[in-house]
Amino acid sequence: MIFTTAPAKVNLFLAVLGKRPDGYHEIDTLFEKISIFDNITVDITPGNTVINCSDPSIPVDGDSLLGRTIREFKDKTGKKTNFNVNVEKNIPVSAGLGGGSSDAAALLRALNNICGNPLQETDLLAIARQLGADVPFFIKNYAFARGSGRGDIIEEVKASYRLSHIVIKPPYGISTREVYGKVSSFDLTNKMTVDRMMTAFSSGENINSIVKNLRNDLQTIVLRDFPDLEKIFSELKKAGALGVLLSGSGPSVFGIFQEDKITQAERKIRGIFLPEDNWQVFVAKTC
Repeated sequence: MIFTTAPAKVNLFLAVLGKRPDGYHEIDTLFEKISIFDNITVDITPGNTVINCSDPSIPVDGDSLLGRTIREFKDKTGKKTNFNVNVEKNIPVSAGLGGGSSDAAALLRALNNICGNPLQETDLLAIARQLGADVPFFIKNYAFARGSGRGDIIEEVKASYRLSHIVIKPPYGISTREVYGKVSSFDLTNKMTVDRMMTAFSSGENINSIVKNLRNDLQTIVLRDFPDLEKIFSELKKAGALGVLLSGSGPSVFGIFQEDKITQAERKIRGIFLPEDNWQVFVAKTC
């Protein structure tokens, strides 16, 4: 049996650069893996392949993302092996935190491992690109990475420090496809790229340089449709966040905090966004 974890992500920078011929959008983004984890176990079974998930809202049939991950692996390797897969969900769904993509990448690596590693990383990345734009980032063992193209061309961004976050997920999800479908109605002519943020990382500048370069072109779109998210921005700032940003297509919002301030800030935030009202609050670090 193989046990593995699938981390969440936030986007410290996300620029939408235009529509591609394949229907996707060209983006330039800076991913960060953070310490919110799904847990996945994989075992070989003599019976049929079975996928179980602790969240009943997650599809687990053959056409689901997890099902396609297994099918693509078997097609690529020619193996007839069947698997018993169990996923314990902790990363919120439809939250802009990459949980589905991370699960697919973790499952793909686990399948390869339990079968004796027949595939090289280049093969895994080729499968990952077929599964989804964010999946290649989770295949790579990078804490920070630049994503270009659809977000599937990955370049490591090295940093000597780790960031501390409070992440807040409201009581609803948002469709990434629907958010990107509204991009054309917004004037995104300021084609900034992630280069300045990468310079801040590579030069060893302090956390304020990172905060100064936070950006998400989808934020304006999401805040127009979900103005209640403004309360999250406001409360995180009042709790001492150095910077606040929507992650991906949302609706999760994260703050960057000084490590020695985050415990007090967490107490304040948890007193406002209550679990009985279906808010989710996480404290996480770069992983």
